[in-house]
Amino acid sequence: MKGLLDFADERHKAWCIHCGAVLANVETNLDHIPSKSILDRPFPENLPTIRICRSCNTSFSNDEEYFTAFLGSVLVGTADPDHQVVERAEKTLSKNFRLQDEIEAQLRVEEDVDGNDQVTFVPDIDRIRNVVIKNARGHVLFEHGQPARGEPAHIAIEPLQILTPEAVRSFEMIDYGPRWPEVGSRLMSRLVSGADMGADGWVIVQPNVYRFAVVVNSQFVVRTVIREYLATEVVWDR
Repeated sequence: MKGLLDFADERHKAWCIHCGAVLANVETNLDHIPSKSILDRPFPENLPTIRICRSCNTSFSNDEEYFTAFLGSVLVGTADPDHQVVERAEKTLSKNFRLQDEIEAQLRVEEDVDGNDQVTFVPDIDRIRNVVIKNARGHVLFEHGQPARGEPAHIAIEPLQILTPEAVRSFEMIDYGPRWPEVGSRLMSRLVSGADMGADGWVIVQPNVYRFAVVVNSQFVVRTVIREYLATEVVWDR
C-alpha cells in the first residue's frame, strides 16, 4: 500500500478510540488496521496503523484469533488444520486444540433438498462483531482523522453468497457523495490521488483477502469484504 501522510487535526488522536483513555497517561502501542491476523504473509507495505492503549490492543487478541480460525474453517468446511487454505488459520488450529474443538462444535451438517449433506457454521457472533467493529473504528480514524464515538447505529455481518443480487449490487456500490472529507485527511488524499483505490471506489489492502471503504456524510459508514466471502457494514451517527 502507498504511504499517505495525515494532516488532520491531531487533537482527535489524543484518546484511545476504544476506551477513551488519554494516550499520554497510559502505555500505548500501534494497532494494525486491519488486524494482521486477517491478512496473508507477506504483509502489504505501509499497512495502516493507529495508536491505541496497550490494554485495549491486547484485549482483542483472543477474538482476532477466533475470527481468523473460524473464517478459515468456514471456507473449507472443517476446523481440521490439515485442510486449511488460510495459513494463519492452519497455524492457529494446529496449536490450539480447544479452539479447534469449539469451532467443530459450531458446525452443523444438514441435508439439502437433493439429499446432499450441507455444512454450515454457527459463529460466536459477539466475538466476530468485536473484531469487525474494532477494525471499522480504526479505518475511520486512519482515513478520516476523527474517531467514531460510542456504539454503532448499525452493524451487518453476512456472507456475500447469501445476499440477494440486488443487495450485493447495493453493497458493492461505493458512493462518496458530494461532500469532501476533512482537508488533510488520508481519505481526502485517496479521493484526489486514487491511492490503493479500485475504479469501484474500494481500497484494496490485499487482493482477494481484504478491501474496505469509508464513506463520510451525516454518518461514518465502513464496509469491508474479507476473503471475498464475508461482507460487513458498520455505521456511526456523527
